[in-house]
Amino acid sequence: PHHKRKEPNYFQPETVYKILDAAETESLHHKTFINLAVVTGARRGEIIGLRWKNIDFDTGITQIDHSLLYSSKRGIYESDTKTGEHRTVRLPMEVIDLLRQLKIEQAKLQLASGDRWTDTGYVFTQDNGKPTHPTSWAGWLNKFSQKHGLPHINPHAFRHTAASMLIANGVDDVTVSKYLGHKDPNTT
Repeated sequence: PHHKRKEPNYFQPETVYKILDAAETESLHHKTFINLAVVTGARRGEIIGLRWKNIDFDTGITQIDHSLLYSSKRGIYESDTKTGEHRTVRLPMEVIDLLRQLKIEQAKLQLASGDRWTDTGYVFTQDNGKPTHPTSWAGWLNKFSQKHGLPHINPHAFRHTAASMLIANGVDDVTVSKYLGHKDPNTT
């Protein structure tokens, strides 16, 4: 039998602005995640798998080369991106500034934690330096959307939104496909 495809979930620009405005009231950790999701269209695992070494703070160029995933048998583990492709994205300076602030905040947390800190090099960590659980972001986004009276937000909706916004602004399908890390522009 044919699998019935769901209609992709995405946001109109006015909703994106509401989400970004609401993110201003959240922790730097969450605010940075939302901003990265909006501007990169990266998968949830690619965002939480981002390492500090992958970010060039001077140019805004960021390398997306792996993903953090979870399975009940393996726990949290690092893997290639879904397509196995590495890609670079240029981040706006506003997002680079958020990342700079987050790095400073994380360094302070590391000092306060002492030998309890596990230096993983990830941008998004728990209070002990270990990576955040991939599924925790969906739960947090659900609470965030309810708290701020926003429509349901799942992390993948930002991916569809980024693609739609790029196409609406005249970016060709092949470029959008590469930006999102699709192997085939038909997927885009």
